[in-house]
Amino acid sequence: TAMVARRKEEITRGMAEVAAEKQAALNLQRDLQAQRTEIEAERQKAIDEQRAQLATESKKVIDEARAEARKIREQAATQIGAERATASQELFSGIVELAVNLAERLVREVALPSIEQAFMTRVLDYLDHLSAPERAALVSHLGANSVVVTTAHPLGAPEEAEWREQLGKRIGAAASIEFKGDPALIAGAEIKFPSAILRFNWRDALTSAAREINRNEHAG
Repeated sequence: TAMVARRKEEITRGMAEVAAEKQAALNLQRDLQAQRTEIEAERQKAIDEQRAQLATESKKVIDEARAEARKIREQAATQIGAERATASQELFSGIVELAVNLAERLVREVALPSIEQAFMTRVLDYLDHLSAPERAALVSHLGANSVVVTTAHPLGAPEEAEWREQLGKRIGAAASIEFKGDPALIAGAEIKFPSAILRFNWRDALTSAAREINRNEHAG
C-alpha cells in the first residue's frame, strides 16, 4: 500500500511538473509571438518611415527639377526674344540704311551746281524769320571770326558775290565770309557761325530722316 501511495505521489508530482513545463512553454511561445509581433511592427514602421522619407525627397527632387526646367525655359525664351529683337532691329536698321543710301544715290544724280541757289533762298528765309535776340546771339561772336559757307558744289565768282551780298545784309556787311566746297553734303549748304551751325543740305536731311525713322520704330 505504501509503495502504491508513493507511486501515485510520484505520478502526481510528475504530472504537475509536466503541466508546469507545458505552461512555461506556452508562456515562452506567447512571449516569442509578442516579440515577433513587436519586431514586425517596428520593421513595418521603419519601412513606412523610409517610404515617407523617400517620397518627400523624391517630391523635393522633382519640384527642384521642375523649377530648374521652368527657369531654363524662361531664360531660353528671354534669350530668344532678345536675339529676335536684336535681329529684327539689325534688319530694320539695314533696311533704313539701304533706303538712305538709295535715296542719297538718287539725289546725287539730280543735284546740279545750280541747285545751290535754291538752298540760298532757304538760308535767307531762315535768317529773315529770326527774332532780334536770336539774330543778335547768332552774330554776337563774329568779331574777327569768319562765317564759313560750305556748299556741295563749289560756287563761281558770281554766286559767291551774291551769297556774300545777301548774307551781309542780314549779319552785317563787315562780316568776313569764307566759301568752301564739300561734295559730302550732296546738295545744299552749311553756314558755320562761331556759336552755331545752320544746316540746309540733303546729307543732313537724310541723316535726320534715318534717325527719325529709327526713333519711331523704337517708340512703336
